[in-house]
Amino acid sequence: MVKHFKLLLVGMLLVLGFSAKAQVNYRHFVLAGRIDLSEDRFIEAIRNFNTAIQYKEDHFEAYFLRGIAKFNLSDYQGAADDFSKTLQIHPLYVRALHYRGVANDRLGNYADAMADFAKALSIDPFNADLHVANGATKMHLNRFEDAIKDYDMALLINPNMAYAYLNRGIANKLLNKPQEALKDLNEAVYHDYFDIEAWIRRGMIHLELNQFDDALTDLNQAIQLDDQSPLAYFQRGITYLQKGDTLAALNDFEKVNMLDPRNALTYYNRALIYSMRKEFDKALPLYDQVIAINPQNVYAYFNRGVVSFQQDQLQPAEADFTSAIKLFPDFAGAYINRSLVRKKLKDDHGSRADYDKAMSIIKALNNDDGNPDSLYAQYADSTYFDKILALESEFVNGDAAATKVQFRDIDILPFENFELSLLPTTGRSKTTTVKHYDDIHLVVYNSANREDYILAYVLQNLNDTSSSQISTISETIQGDWALKTLLLGLAEQRKTNYNRAESIYSQLLRDEKWGNYAQLNQANVLFAKAELVLANEQFDQAITISRRKSTVTSKQLDPVDPNIDPAVGVIQQLLKSSSKMAFAWYNLGNMQLQQKEFQKAIDSYSEAIKYEPHLAEAYYNRALTLLFVGENELACNDLSQAGQLGLTEAYAVIRKYCTKN
Repeated sequence: MVKHFKLLLVGMLLVLGFSAKAQVNYRHFVLAGRIDLSEDRFIEAIRNFNTAIQYKEDHFEAYFLRGIAKFNLSDYQGAADDFSKTLQIHPLYVRALHYRGVANDRLGNYADAMADFAKALSIDPFNADLHVANGATKMHLNRFEDAIKDYDMALLINPNMAYAYLNRGIANKLLNKPQEALKDLNEAVYHDYFDIEAWIRRGMIHLELNQFDDALTDLNQAIQLDDQSPLAYFQRGITYLQKGDTLAALNDFEKVNMLDPRNALTYYNRALIYSMRKEFDKALPLYDQVIAINPQNVYAYFNRGVVSFQQDQLQPAEADFTSAIKLFPDFAGAYINRSLVRKKLKDDHGSRADYDKAMSIIKALNNDDGNPDSLYAQYADSTYFDKILALESEFVNGDAAATKVQFRDIDILPFENFELSLLPTTGRSKTTTVKHYDDIHLVVYNSANREDYILAYVLQNLNDTSSSQISTISETIQGDWALKTLLLGLAEQRKTNYNRAESIYSQLLRDEKWGNYAQLNQANVLFAKAELVLANEQFDQAITISRRKSTVTSKQLDPVDPNIDPAVGVIQQLLKSSSKMAFAWYNLGNMQLQQKEFQKAIDSYSEAIKYEPHLAEAYYNRALTLLFVGENELACNDLSQAGQLGLTEAYAVIRKYCTKN
């Protein structure tokens, strides 16, 4: 009886809908959805907008508002689709262009995002919010100086726009201009006193400048405005730590974990402080928490092993040092401490093997004939090993000048990845000024091709062929769907529409002629996306299209290294089917270098040289890696070969590191 009544009621509503849908029901459901949106009930809002659309499919308002609801639920593709539908009905609706641009930004389709902003600005050039959004997308592409120009324009239009000052301050911070950043954040705070993000960011810059009291003042103000902000407590804890007040730091870090129970970095910092205070019983469970959240944290295993060893818990200590070694096979400190543990466990053979392994790593890193026992003692200290990892990270980022003597006063960077690309040519000889390589398949294709272009392996940063050039040539190709699709993917990749490019390349992976090339480029797309993560994590001031400001999450507190495992997986899969593809080996070496797997990188570059003996960039990158691990003689041989093959950059390095004064 109840079920029948409900069905009847629905039927009556449908009958009423057909008789008066435009006049009554559409506005009712749009209004109900708006109320839901204003109260953050996004699921309910979508239901109301769905109903409104059923009543009036040709009106843009419900599509637009549903897009906002979807965006707030992180359905960025769904939001973009709704904004596109809005624009089909109302092509000049600036807000739909604006918000579709933001959605495209979140999807990683940066060229499409900027195209939307450009069109919106052509309609409404004095819209300061649009300039800020455009700047945000440029920041996601690490184009910080270009972003600042957008923020300048926004502030020219609206000199009181706190949000633009804040973002410009972040951009200046990322350009290593802390004083300029501080000026901007002063303005941000002045124009929006209640924006805790501005207070926190200014406090962080004061901390970077060692202005501890000013940093505390800003962070205290942020906490006064919002006592539920984990980021504010975290930064204040770091400030107290810099001032030497470990008890106050511990209190703030504990507050962070109360607000954010899965923040591994804070558990780790608390454990370190308790370890330094010799309060091992408090440190141990905190390391347990870190490992439970992040099983790949090599430091947590190592330091938990140290704590267990100091408490004479030898079996757990040995297990932790073993775990650290599995995660980082060149971890000298872990071998040393496991050697000591095994000696106490009467495992003399294992203890000696660990000692010998540790000494070989230490000597390779130091290239030093000093007292081995003193070096041994140094490397057993986790604090010292922290410095080693920092040095490795700086090398990969090309900024080791402050810590490793051979990298001072010269900008030494590995060459970038190779991609299969299209190069326009001139004349019958098909000449091009861009340095490139080919293989047998490409030679055959280029010889038969009568058009004014060739396909070749090119370093990503050297290829300036535009997406429009590639698209134009793609349209002329007849009868080769796979090649046409490959070029379409390359065009999207060139436009930085990485998600779309990845999807297009995925369609070709089984193609006999072009699948390997698509897979090589797909790995580069995944690598590029991962590299952008760092900038995006630092630039956490999100552009939002709801009434609420973004909130701090644990993601903002944890340091993030680029997760290039997906890219590595694609390259390794490619090499299973094409083990002699030199450029895949080369790119794998670059990715392993990024992951600090130096010996694996050396091996991969060697494989690349094996299959392409004239690959100068592989010699050069292998030489830099060898220099870093202390194999100077081998490195200088590689640099000589790279120079002989035409890399003039090699000679600058040779003059600095391979000649006697």
